[in-house]
Amino acid sequence: MKSILMITALILAMTLYSQTTLTVGEIFDFNINDEFQSSDVFPGAKPNAIRMKVIDKYFSPSNDTVFYARYFNNYHTVFNPSPEPHLDFFYNIYIDTVFYTILSDSVVCHVLDTTCTSIFEATICDIPANGWAEGGYLQGQFHSKIFAKGLGQVTDNYWEEDSDNSYDIEMFYFKKDTMECGIPDSTTTSISSNSFSFGKINIYPIPFTEKFNIQFADDKHSYKIKIFDLKGMEIFETTVNDCDNLVIDKMKNKGFYIIKIETGDKSYISKIIKK
Repeated sequence: MKSILMITALILAMTLYSQTTLTVGEIFDFNINDEFQSSDVFPGAKPNAIRMKVIDKYFSPSNDTVFYARYFNNYHTVFNPSPEPHLDFFYNIYIDTVFYTILSDSVVCHVLDTTCTSIFEATICDIPANGWAEGGYLQGQFHSKIFAKGLGQVTDNYWEEDSDNSYDIEMFYFKKDTMECGIPDSTTTSISSNSFSFGKINIYPIPFTEKFNIQFADDKHSYKIKIFDLKGMEIFETTVNDCDNLVIDKMKNKGFYIIKIETGDKSYISKIIKK
């Protein structure tokens, strides 16, 4: 009996991997400036978007792990019935770092896992994709994820009976190297330019060697300044009041940094370079 089970597992494995099986390295193969946009399209979901851009890429010394710094500019909406029915927009802007390891592994189910179903299909713009699904409507819960070559995760579908936790996140746009697919969500936020209602902010010189200046729009507002490295770590924060010029010399290492300047409910984000 044991030998029969082993032969059956081997046949299942040969059948499974005779299809196009993608590796983790092939799926999460991004380049700097690649852009990906997804949204929750579950019935009843209000306008929303997850908008991500790759801003840095590097490997571990052994080349078995890839790291990405990512910039997110997301939003979601909430229905507000007064004074007239409308949607309130809420933005979430941040930088993080993610890593993927065991790059030769796959994302499909293990051949002996009878609770999991492997997915082999084409997804947005006919890009090859793999994934998995667990559960079903008879079990009262279902969860599946699909990953595409060079696009990362393209769908994440979760359904739970008699629960508000259900969602269906799908990628609807990407810009990768010279390829662009879908229609981007261009819903604007206050960080789309360096212009505030009372004037502009200037950062100079870029690139800088030892220090740089921030020329504020005026000297009548309070500004919060945060600086992040490309791993998403905050390395500097300060608040200035009634100041029209600030000199910063806190970056010790050469390379790229992200600066975020906030005043009131508005913010501005830019990349700065130390050479």
